[in-house]
Amino acid sequence: MNLFLLDVDGTLVNSNALDQRCLTQAISEVLGIQVDPDWSHYQHVTDSGVLDEIINKNQIAESRSLIHRKVEARYVQLMREEMAEQPHAEYEISGAKDFINHLEQREDIHVAIATGGWESAAKLKLRAVGIDTSSITFASSSDAMSRTEIMALATFRAKQDSGVVFDRRVFIGAGEWNRNASQELGFDFVSVGKKVQHHTQLANLSHYQAVFSQLAM
Repeated sequence: MNLFLLDVDGTLVNSNALDQRCLTQAISEVLGIQVDPDWSHYQHVTDSGVLDEIINKNQIAESRSLIHRKVEARYVQLMREEMAEQPHAEYEISGAKDFINHLEQREDIHVAIATGGWESAAKLKLRAVGIDTSSITFASSSDAMSRTEIMALATFRAKQDSGVVFDRRVFIGAGEWNRNASQELGFDFVSVGKKVQHHTQLANLSHYQAVFSQLAM
């Protein structure tokens, strides 16, 4: 049995610019400070990791959990408002739904989502493009702060859900932080898009069969 872990932003949903705008605005509104919008400047490129670093850097004394709840609520509200103004089909990475459907039909693959976004935000975006997560193992920034922790937790939950030990673990995502986390955990990595050059790479998921060819599956 093989485990396929998928990120959301830039992998299944074309939401990187949306995330950047809405998260920086939400943090700025709640905390009243200017936010660096370049995620590569942060240690953990996850919703909770970015916010925690900003809280610590600015020595904000208010309850961390309360700040997180306030920012997350405002963030999701901003995203919902902005997405309502655009056709939802524009947010789907080409081929994403078909790829998920194909993975779920294969008996040799268990599917899991491992996203650096908060669960509420990630599921909002996935619902918008018509991806049902009700039967998919899920781990997010609501569970842990670092990419490696999120991916490790998704793997643990997938093992519990499937009842098997995985022969191979493959992470499909965009961003250098995903490649680094995959290497740290010893996972195969498939890069989606043009952000990261990797020997296993797809422009999008329209020709998802290429994934299996490149992985010799």
